[in-house]
Amino acid sequence: MKIRNGKKLTNKEITMRIQGLEYELLTTQSQLGTLTQIFSDFLDYTHKKAKFLEYLKSKQDKPTPGSVENNEVKQEPVEAV
Repeated sequence: MKIRNGKKLTNKEITMRIQGLEYELLTTQSQLGTLTQIFSDFLDYTHKKAKFLEYLKSKQDKPTPGSVENNEVKQEPVEAV
């Protein structure tokens, strides 16, 4: 099988691809914002927003011992041999 070497892109082609990616990113951000607003409105409609926020806080990861957020390290006692 012969390996095809693609031609090098020109500056204009690179610029056009970057602009296309920027457009796709803006579209994705807009869709995410819309979904977030719809979900928030749904929680307000069902009157379960406070309960859902409590659920999210309970699911939030606890900081690991020795990390910057939790600098307390607990060591287990070592048994004598």
